[in-house]
Amino acid sequence: MISKNKIKLLKSLQLKKNRLTSKLTIIEGLRIIDEAINLNAEITQIFYVSNFFEKNKSLFTKIDLNGIPHDTIELKDLKEIADTNNPQGIIAVVNINKYLDSKLTDTNENYVILDQISDPGNLGTILRTCAWYGINQIVLMPESVDPFNLKCLRSAMGAHFSFNYINYSDYDEIISFLEKNNYNILCSNLNGSDVSKISVKGKWALVLGSEAHGTNLLFEKFNNITISKKGSIDSLNVSVATGILLDRLIN
Repeated sequence: MISKNKIKLLKSLQLKKNRLTSKLTIIEGLRIIDEAINLNAEITQIFYVSNFFEKNKSLFTKIDLNGIPHDTIELKDLKEIADTNNPQGIIAVVNINKYLDSKLTDTNENYVILDQISDPGNLGTILRTCAWYGINQIVLMPESVDPFNLKCLRSAMGAHFSFNYINYSDYDEIISFLEKNNYNILCSNLNGSDVSKISVKGKWALVLGSEAHGTNLLFEKFNNITISKKGSIDSLNVSVATGILLDRLIN
């Protein structure tokens, strides 16, 4: 059975500063944990209520095959730790040191740069979309929400663990890195060129800003691209725009 000190530690991971200090985060729910195992996330421990085990024995077969320690927890304690009002009955502790200590590296792969994305649900959806299109490198600019926020993790449904790089950078650092390594920098902008009419050769970095604030002016000196509008609304949700732009650039 889980100790009181462990419950206190896990509850503290609801705060970003504690996630950064401990280099741990929490994921919850059967589907996310199953996906995290499939993607070889560094799960250090799993806690579950007893009736969850009885209903999901196949998952525990996979947990045991992967050598992941697990233990029981009372529902009242689980509710203190979990981010949802009605948790499914299982949580996992994940070591995120791999991401927090990662460095920008030229791997000849495309990058997605996220500028001031403040909504964790949007960010999670963007990350899952990027994973679908095979993007492995994600950079977040200042003022973007913590990607290991529990709401963001839930929205991405395990996609975090498919990336090689997912970390913060500052504007000067990322622009210098991209220019030095000859990336085509594409900035999403309402006044840009129609993405369906451009052809990009070589590796690229796609910069996306929030629907409310757009992208930083420092990015707008590069190639500006947009999605051709047919209707009368004045903007498109960034998570939706991400999927459309990636589909056009990759296919």
